[in-house]
Amino acid sequence: MNSIKNILKSKVPKKSWDNWFSTFELVKFNSDKITFSVDNPFIKDWIQSNFKKEIEFSIFKVTGKNIPFEIVFNNGNKEKNEKNTKSSSSLLEKKPLILSNLNDEYTFDKFIVGPENKAIYEVSREISQNPGKYNPFFIYGNVGLGKTHLLQSIAHETMFNFPEKKVIYLKSEEFMNEMIASIKENKIEKFRERYRKKADILLIDDIQFLIEKKGVQNEFFHTFNDLHDSGKQLVICSDRNPSELKTFHERLISRFQMGLVMEINKPGTLTKYIIAKKIAQNQNFSLNDEYANLLSERVNSNIRKLKGIIIKLSVQCKIFNRNVDGEIIKKVLNEFQVFTETQIQSSVYEKLFTSVEKITGINKTEILGQSRDKKIVFARQMMMYILKNYFGKTVTDISREIGRKHSTVIHSTKKIETKLKSGNTEYNIQYNNIIKSVGV
Repeated sequence: MNSIKNILKSKVPKKSWDNWFSTFELVKFNSDKITFSVDNPFIKDWIQSNFKKEIEFSIFKVTGKNIPFEIVFNNGNKEKNEKNTKSSSSLLEKKPLILSNLNDEYTFDKFIVGPENKAIYEVSREISQNPGKYNPFFIYGNVGLGKTHLLQSIAHETMFNFPEKKVIYLKSEEFMNEMIASIKENKIEKFRERYRKKADILLIDDIQFLIEKKGVQNEFFHTFNDLHDSGKQLVICSDRNPSELKTFHERLISRFQMGLVMEINKPGTLTKYIIAKKIAQNQNFSLNDEYANLLSERVNSNIRKLKGIIIKLSVQCKIFNRNVDGEIIKKVLNEFQVFTETQIQSSVYEKLFTSVEKITGINKTEILGQSRDKKIVFARQMMMYILKNYFGKTVTDISREIGRKHSTVIHSTKKIETKLKSGNTEYNIQYNNIIKSVGV
């Protein structure tokens, strides 16, 4: 049955075949199960995890049946083991270094690609195939949009394509905690060697947690420089644009910006519909097109919330032995306090426009206009500051809604912040009155 192996070889990239299949053999075939063997337990686990579909396809192509298979670790043939010692030991030496566990669900195959995120998806795949091509790569966007999924997908795929490279994925908080512990234990040089010398690809999640942590920022700055100067790939993830990272030193922000900076966009209704169907499928839950479409329209862009809602629906239906219907959908949506994205945005912005007009006398049309009148400029800047610091809107969101450039939004919010911190009575009174008037 070498034809199975021949078909499999045609389905696997040559580099992957040379790396992983040098000891792969078919050792047992019957109508109930097909058994393959390899001479290394790590290779066995890797092939099972990464080439399952290709093996199943090859078996079906030859037999016309979906016959299950297994891969066993063959350590009984000493002569054969010795023959392949160099091959298998080199792969063990190439086993990637991961300092944080990767979620098996966070792979490119399981990332739903829509028109909103196709570009960032393609760039992420390109980096995993050509580390260093876009360096550094900085991903930013709101919570629940898939930043961590993309980051870990890059890690998984890079390990797959370059098993000899050492891949480190971790959150910035973990980086900070390890650094603090190494200082306490007088092991800072060992810490630096791990990240600056041993890593080939460093992926840092949630870099915004280093805001106000200037000592850790300084350590990361030197780590960044060492890796970048050595041509090592850096991928950084944040919930905001580099220019919005308060207290980050300009030299670090400029390094984030010297590579490729991309925002992960909110999925549209069609993409959310596809995601909803996929989540339901993974839960073995029957969600018809009508209700999947309803959820895609009602749930905002947070995919984690969408997943939580579908899991809750699945559990409710199983517990009460009922099919999903409008009543149970409404009940779960109310429990999650779900509103449409339009309702949320409209509520926040319209309330704030109304409050700003009530306190300052400047209306929505004037704020969105081009007037440079001092009172109008003040009201406009105050609104941008409140949107950013009270409602947590990003510079991108504010720029789009208020119709101003990113740089104008950043300048305006910094100016109001300076005035408030200086104790300016007029600004503080206006700010407090607007917040009180908004009432949310």
